[in-house]
Amino acid sequence: MESNATTEAIKGGLIVGLISIILSMIIYAIDASIMVDLKFTLFSFALSIFLYSYIGKKYREDHLEGFISFGDAFKFLFIAGLIGAILNGAFSILLFNVIDPELPEILTDQVLKNTESLMETLGVPAEEMDEALEKTEKDMADQFSVGGILRGSWAWALGAAIIGLICGAIVKKKRPEFE
Repeated sequence: MESNATTEAIKGGLIVGLISIILSMIIYAIDASIMVDLKFTLFSFALSIFLYSYIGKKYREDHLEGFISFGDAFKFLFIAGLIGAILNGAFSILLFNVIDPELPEILTDQVLKNTESLMETLGVPAEEMDEALEKTEKDMADQFSVGGILRGSWAWALGAAIIGLICGAIVKKKRPEFE
């Protein structure tokens, strides 16, 4: 991939990352517990697919005469996704450890409430529910610390790869054999 593509991918990742941060700050200001709601998570994923597909198509149209292979689209979007993920990771460290160090406890409590509600709906026995809630609480204890966020950075690369695959398939466009 040429340096122009890399530069454009970095710009795209920065734009999507900033949009994500702005959305997170709006949700934080409205009701931080929404941040761990399944509906919000699904909405955020759908928004990411839309935004990364948009930057991929814009790059394809503006720089490649309207055509891009799946491989090149994947590389472009993977780089953009990594940049967006790194920006979000840095913001998460700032939010959970500087801006509002009490937020992790609030989010953990909300996750436990959500989990308990789901398990009650599914009819999970009380003993199993207690064990699962205890495990969930232990798993979340360090998740919002700087170290916890950085240890989870492998998921950033996985998320960027998934975004690259999905959006690469959306963005790819073969040049016709006979023009």
